[in-house]
Amino acid sequence: MKVGETLEQRFAATFQSLISEAKAPLAQLIELLGSKADLDDLVTGSRLPSLYEATALGAFFKVPPSTLLQAKSPSMGVSFRLGQLEGIRDVSSDVAHAAKLLSVDRLTRDWGHEEPVIPLPKFAPSKSWSYREAGEKTASRLRAFLDIDDLEPVEDLTALVESLGYPVEYRPLPTDVHGISVPEDWDGFSAWVVLINCEDNWARQRFTLAHELSHILQRDSGHIVIDRAVLDDDRRAERIADSFARNFLLPEEAVQCAYSRSGKVSQFEQMASLVTNLMLTYGVSRDASMYALQETIKDISISPAFVACREARVSDLMRISGNEKNWFEVKGNQGNPFPSDRLTQQALNAYAAGLIPLRAVADVIADGDQAAAMDQLRSAGWDLVGT
Repeated sequence: MKVGETLEQRFAATFQSLISEAKAPLAQLIELLGSKADLDDLVTGSRLPSLYEATALGAFFKVPPSTLLQAKSPSMGVSFRLGQLEGIRDVSSDVAHAAKLLSVDRLTRDWGHEEPVIPLPKFAPSKSWSYREAGEKTASRLRAFLDIDDLEPVEDLTALVESLGYPVEYRPLPTDVHGISVPEDWDGFSAWVVLINCEDNWARQRFTLAHELSHILQRDSGHIVIDRAVLDDDRRAERIADSFARNFLLPEEAVQCAYSRSGKVSQFEQMASLVTNLMLTYGVSRDASMYALQETIKDISISPAFVACREARVSDLMRISGNEKNWFEVKGNQGNPFPSDRLTQQALNAYAAGLIPLRAVADVIADGDQAAAMDQLRSAGWDLVGT
């Protein structure tokens, strides 16, 4: 830094240079930042960007947000899974929300109100050269580490991920976005927040969450991962994450056991029963169940019953197999937003101790709406007189 040059001036010079080099339309930057006043503040060096602004601009200009923050902590970086860089605009408010959740998580932990965590310092994910093998081995190691038998389903995946120290929130996301994972590095400590699209189907939500857990375990930090529903992606980290999700939720041993218990599966009704039982027991989609069967059971994919099961509607498979009632039950919460239980408890404990403001609690339980947060607290029996 030059003598007499402030951080704000250095940022302004960097920002102006990026705009010039990218020939970025100002209207696009205004849309990204929210207002012309915000753009003017940053261009003139009146202030440094917020964490969210640095995150969004980092994605737009393809530079580390730490460069725009002028080495301020915490640092966040950005990359996009299955999408294009311009996609930052459709998730900008969600990324900003995740940054607020990370802030609350950091503050409550600093004040000693962190919920219990299952430590993973000695857990080592597989670094196999084969993405499929890396995902399979990491899934097997995590099950063993957590003492989950390979035949046992992971019933409450959300609670499991949160018990490892990573808040998970279900909220409406753009229709082509399954989930968003946002990491933050603060004084050598890495934290993550995961957002899952509450409007996705139940099985997709679980697969997305398991996929994002792989990114955390593999320490794919330094970026925001946006799990989109469009385009293909051959990046190694994404293939490992998909392999991990399949094998953590539905291990090969579980598939073999379910098939052997079914006896000779040759009729459509038998195949429908096998597939739907795998779906409901292990919390996976029809496609994931059939993919696992195809990969595990030799020549099953050439069976006419298998082909018919792949082409049938899921609702018909559930009805034929007698699982229709169970299917409706597991889909009951689909579409409903839920805050992170872990972060909610941390925020409420810190708020009760007078350590964080109501605004921080509202960011966690009411998407920033303080009036709605007060209503929720009063309904839960909190005495907010004088608040």
